[in-house]
Amino acid sequence: MKTNIIGIIISVFLLLPGYGGSARAEENVRIPAAGEKTLLNDGWFARRANEVRTDGNQLTASPFDAGGWMRAKVPGTVLATLLENGLFPAPEFGLNNNLIPDVYEVGRDFYTFWFVRPFRVEGFRPGQQVWLNFRGINYKADIFLNGKRLNTVTHEGMFRRNSFLISPYLKAGDGNLLAVIVYPPDYPGNPNGGQGGDGEIARNVTMQFTPGWDWIRPVRDRNTGIWDEVSITATGAVRVQHPYVTTKVPGVRLPEGLQEDAAVGISAEVENTSDVLQKGLLTCETDGRRLTMPLTLAPGEKRQVAFKELVVRNPRLWWPNGIGRQELYDLQIAFETDGETSDCLRLRYGIREIASRRSAETGGLAFRVNGQPVFITGGNYIASDWLLRLSPERYRAEVRFHAEMNLRMIRVWGGALLERPEFYDACDEFGLLVFQDLWGSGDCNGAWEDPMKRDSRARRWEYPDNHDLFIASVEDQVKMVRNHPSLCFWCGGNEWPLAGDIDRRLKTDVFPRLDPARLFVSYSTDTALIGRHAGGVGDGPYGIQEPEWFFVRHDPAFNPEAGSVGSPEVESMRMMMTEADLAQVPQSGRVRNEAWRYHMDLGYGNHLERYGKVTDIETYCKYAQVVNYDQYRSFMEGWASHMWEWYTGILIWKTQNPWTSLRGQMYDWFLDVNASLYGTKKGCEPLHPAYNRVSRQVEILNTAPGSHAVTVAARICDLSGATLWEHEAAATAPPSGVVRMFDVPVPEQVKGAYFLKLTLSEAGKELTDNIYWLTTTEKDYTTLAGLPESKPEVQVSLDKQGEEYVGTVRMTADGRISFFNRIKVFDRQTGNRILPVHYSDNYITLMPGDRKEIRLSFPSSLPRERIEIAVDSWTAARQVF
Repeated sequence: MKTNIIGIIISVFLLLPGYGGSARAEENVRIPAAGEKTLLNDGWFARRANEVRTDGNQLTASPFDAGGWMRAKVPGTVLATLLENGLFPAPEFGLNNNLIPDVYEVGRDFYTFWFVRPFRVEGFRPGQQVWLNFRGINYKADIFLNGKRLNTVTHEGMFRRNSFLISPYLKAGDGNLLAVIVYPPDYPGNPNGGQGGDGEIARNVTMQFTPGWDWIRPVRDRNTGIWDEVSITATGAVRVQHPYVTTKVPGVRLPEGLQEDAAVGISAEVENTSDVLQKGLLTCETDGRRLTMPLTLAPGEKRQVAFKELVVRNPRLWWPNGIGRQELYDLQIAFETDGETSDCLRLRYGIREIASRRSAETGGLAFRVNGQPVFITGGNYIASDWLLRLSPERYRAEVRFHAEMNLRMIRVWGGALLERPEFYDACDEFGLLVFQDLWGSGDCNGAWEDPMKRDSRARRWEYPDNHDLFIASVEDQVKMVRNHPSLCFWCGGNEWPLAGDIDRRLKTDVFPRLDPARLFVSYSTDTALIGRHAGGVGDGPYGIQEPEWFFVRHDPAFNPEAGSVGSPEVESMRMMMTEADLAQVPQSGRVRNEAWRYHMDLGYGNHLERYGKVTDIETYCKYAQVVNYDQYRSFMEGWASHMWEWYTGILIWKTQNPWTSLRGQMYDWFLDVNASLYGTKKGCEPLHPAYNRVSRQVEILNTAPGSHAVTVAARICDLSGATLWEHEAAATAPPSGVVRMFDVPVPEQVKGAYFLKLTLSEAGKELTDNIYWLTTTEKDYTTLAGLPESKPEVQVSLDKQGEEYVGTVRMTADGRISFFNRIKVFDRQTGNRILPVHYSDNYITLMPGDRKEIRLSFPSSLPRERIEIAVDSWTAARQVF
């Protein structure tokens, strides 16, 4: 009954006057030149399939009347379309997601939709081969154009591209109608509260988190829809596809100076799509050089061809973040016949060589890039948005956040996506190595017995039902992203290998054939990757820890996921739930409110109360941020303190959330940063002075190549800012190594909180500092409330540079300690935050006499007079500029 009522309401809504669109809604589509594409990202309409009383052939053979149809979001999902049309409330807020019908309850018909795109073509020339391309449809689909079904076999699988020759069916001087009927996954699964619900979602080749996990609620349509880009391209008779670029960088290189030669291998697939013989010239242009190869292709012939290996003199190398620059080369491959370009493809690649070996000291896998050892610091990434509202701009902002944390690797977790080219473009730009899982998880794929799952462990290890579809999907997606220098290695599944025959085929055929230059490991906790572990799954833990915990040895040597807290700022909390819900803040980690539980609050134990009584949401968020910072700084310092001795790498679980979750994140779904990001950033500095919380020693952590002769000055101050102890020492920090320096005393004259400042200098120039708040009273920081009121002197400048505002905030201490200053940017007219903002630092503590300059940038979508920059301090009222 509920299903029928909701369906009737939607149908009536679409019949309201003025809704839908005009009777003839064609928009012009330009047929592009070879090597270009025209995106079909707008002008779509959608309607539930059971309301369309005709088949695809008839639907697309008739003039389109938009009456009764809603505007559709493509790329996007059915649910995203319904939300954009105001048919359901925003599921990210409060308990609203419970108001949206779940496909498991209401049936697949409820989310089976037609998507149609009327259009007229411009620039269609005789002899052109015009192609309609889909980069992702979830889950099954049939595709029609002008009365013709384009696919001879129903599309199946979330991760398969499709390309159709549509030249014979295009109407050059009249309206065209494209229609796609999209069906949800065959097995949407019961969202019963288990990891991936009852596990049946894994019977499909699709993302597994959509029935819910312990950090996300169910996606009600399981992300059914045309979720990735749709485009039109044009070629001549010969098509060029699936390029493959490999690079070799022998020896041990340094980021600076002249380089010895490197080698570049280039190949591509060339296809004669016509029924006559084709002769021409295959060309490749890169780095100012042009390679050629005469080719003759029989009718219908498809051939993989390779150019002679290219030797590059003094190459500009690509390096991971924090080690060197991310140099990229342009490449173009084209097929020319009779002086015309039949097809052309362009890409960017980086010259680098990634190698790995099992560390004899730790047992974990150790990575080298261009011969240099790289201690891996990174984060687990789920998806940019739970409803797949993806964009290059959002991808770039998120990857940039990871680079700003001084991280070097992003793991794309196996219950989500094989990430899009735009994500990889950003990783190439910012130097983030990518650890890419395929589509599998221990929870859904049978790693252990689970009473929440419908099928037995043995049956689940046979998932998905269609193994050939899984392999075909992997082959297609590998071809899509394998040329990105940021792609480091492939992983079969999260915490458990895929079905035996799939795993074997990947190891012995797919990757040796399609990407032999890269490592493949069967699963994320494979001992070939992580080394030894002391039982359990081989990763974790996932909750808040004492800062000292991170400096004690914990296997494995390469930990693919260990996590902690990450509550957002108060402004984000107010966009997640009502004031009544926010008032019921957790006490000593105990969650009392349903909305907090629904948004998966992890809990801080008694860590917030160590700073004072938590009375309201403002206090909760204030204390949460100071705990976030200290937690993640200790997290990263503890692992780096024993690099190569105990560890080869650590990846945080997680650095982001695809929805409004209250756990494990450096920035939230709204793209506002929290203090976890800056604690991580500080702890991951490539050259970093650190205080070991267990040994009580100062250490220098150098995770970059090159040695540094440095000096570290240490100073202990009480809350008034008075100096109680000072010490300075010099040392040489070896490449990718640790120096243990001197002991730091506990001040006997202090009861409660005090500050330790470490300053690292090289050749008389200060490079960085690191300020700790410590206590002589175990687990009690309440005396920080006695800090004298301090309001730093602030100067702000702001300039518009292209599409961004770029500015500086200069802060000077007023003679007292100014603790934990948070910079925020607002629209002064609406009071809303401007997001995202990239800060060179934030949550800044100034000791007496300190000066800091913070750079910031954000989109220039508002006029300058509406920009408001605010500084919130621990002991002073907000300053606004």
